[in-house]
Amino acid sequence: MNGELKQLKMYIESSIVSERNHIFKYTSPLTRPESSQAKAVFLEYNRATSNDRRHNYNLNSLPHGCYEVEEKDIPNFYEFLANKLRYHFKKSRRSYVSGMISDPFKVYDEDGFVEDMSILDYEFTGEIDHEIFSSWLLFDHLFEIEEQIAKRVEARNFIGIQSHLNLIDDNFGFLMNRKDSYFQLKMDEDELYSWLLTEIISFQHQVEEKGLWKSLNKEPEKHFQWVFAAVLGRVSELCGVCMLAEPDVGSGKVDFIFSQGNNSKVCVELKLSSSSKVLEGYTKQIQQYLKSEKTDKGIYVVIDSGDSKISYSKLLNFIEDGKNNGQSYPEIILVDANPKISASKRR
Repeated sequence: MNGELKQLKMYIESSIVSERNHIFKYTSPLTRPESSQAKAVFLEYNRATSNDRRHNYNLNSLPHGCYEVEEKDIPNFYEFLANKLRYHFKKSRRSYVSGMISDPFKVYDEDGFVEDMSILDYEFTGEIDHEIFSSWLLFDHLFEIEEQIAKRVEARNFIGIQSHLNLIDDNFGFLMNRKDSYFQLKMDEDELYSWLLTEIISFQHQVEEKGLWKSLNKEPEKHFQWVFAAVLGRVSELCGVCMLAEPDVGSGKVDFIFSQGNNSKVCVELKLSSSSKVLEGYTKQIQQYLKSEKTDKGIYVVIDSGDSKISYSKLLNFIEDGKNNGQSYPEIILVDANPKISASKRR
């Protein structure tokens, strides 16, 4: 690893520690309300909303209809905490912190505009360096946990927050010189499902935006399985997740089972849009696999590279009808592997 990559790894890990402290700060009013840190957050909320509260108070004290001035929309304390966990001046915290990591490697022109990066894209993302890749995985996982905490804060479901904080220190404590901590993501079934969903969406992005469609277009389903296994296999190994390809579950062979321990298991079924059973694969096939494996966690991935059958149209209609009835299908991921027009030819 050269000097710049070592520096990058240091910045990523330093950012993880800073974000960990940020999370603990803005959850302290819920977990340690008597602490000095919690009192500082209470005061921050008071200062952030005092002008708007004064505005509304003065507005309500005036005779009705005197002024056409609207009341200020003031977030409650829990909305304030959730926003602090998600945003930095209306920009997502993940984007903000990622930008801070990349800033030292930006090369500026004479007018002060960014013209290049001193680290190549594939080096920056860790495509050729195991340690950088692992550091970014830790970085992404921390923000996934942060989002789960933000959702609990919004819902005022505080019971699970401490377990999320424990998960953070169990997995990231080694960056703060805790010898009893190490890089090994310990996930229950819900966390494993959330993690896997994120990784498959990343795979979808690589296909649709990074040119991986060229390796999948017009290829048979077995080829799709091999490419999927190659992409998900590396990240699974790093995170201590077992990936089994085509295990026989009694009712047939599910394409993949991802597991971590005996109590965390997710089934994944892949299909081509050209299959005549692409709708049945979701409504019947994967449901039977879940029943056989005694889990309700499954993800159905369909890749469209042309020559779609009527069953694929029925699946799209099935999803659309569900949306109209208030139903969502986050466990169905549609991947577009049709040929893309190069950026130079777009108008």
